Amino acid sequence: MEFTAQGELLAKYAQEMLVKLRETKDTLLNLEGKVSGTLKLAVTKSFAFYRLPALLRAFRNQYPNVDFTVTTGSNLDLTHSLHRNEAHVAIVRGIQHWPDEKEVIAEETICVIAKEKMELQELPSLPRIDYEPKPSLNIVIDNWWRENFSEPPFISMTVDNVEVAKRMVMNDLGYTIAPSSVFDENDGLYKWNITTPDMEPILWKTWILYRRELTKLPAVRGFVTFMQENPCRNSLE
Repeated sequence: MEFTAQGELLAKYAQEMLVKLRETKDTLLNLEGKVSGTLKLAVTKSFAFYRLPALLRAFRNQYPNVDFTVTTGSNLDLTHSLHRNEAHVAIVRGIQHWPDEKEVIAEETICVIAKEKMELQELPSLPRIDYEPKPSLNIVIDNWWRENFSEPPFISMTVDNVEVAKRMVMNDLGYTIAPSSVFDENDGLYKWNITTPDMEPILWKTWILYRRELTKLPAVRGFVTFMQENPCRNSLE
């Protein structure tokens, strides 16, 4: 079944009205001084996997009347969700060029993760497990590699996400390079932070993006304030 031109126009109008209805309900709750309503989050997959559940649990403990809808995707998908009013807040990683409000909520190192101890100068001869990270992370890793090695990496396997790559590392199929939030001491792995030529750790940032006008909604304002007061703390060791 396909919509006629009139049907597509009506469906688009209905979606806009549903958004307006939800915002109106949230605004009425705001007038009552309650932090409640529905918070629509657009979050990168890795953050949703490693950090978001504990974060939302802590937020709900403080604001039990707030409900959530969560979508995941690439940075580009998530910022498009903000532009299309499909999300109130986006949580993204890497370099950001968002024209409205944005704040860093976490910084973590980027590290080599492997099953066994090794020397970093051995990396070109060892199998590397690649995954599909964000383009900005690729750029950071590739620049670091060119600064330290004259030959390309030996990529033995490519998978579709960083968690699968870590599982492959745990089975001693190679090493991977990833943000430190992926690393867990209980996995029995080793990590080495990659650094600048001045031996400073290379940091990977996590941001929240939102439109200032939406902070009039109690759930959005409460979440932004919560993140400002409780930023994610990553170990930079």
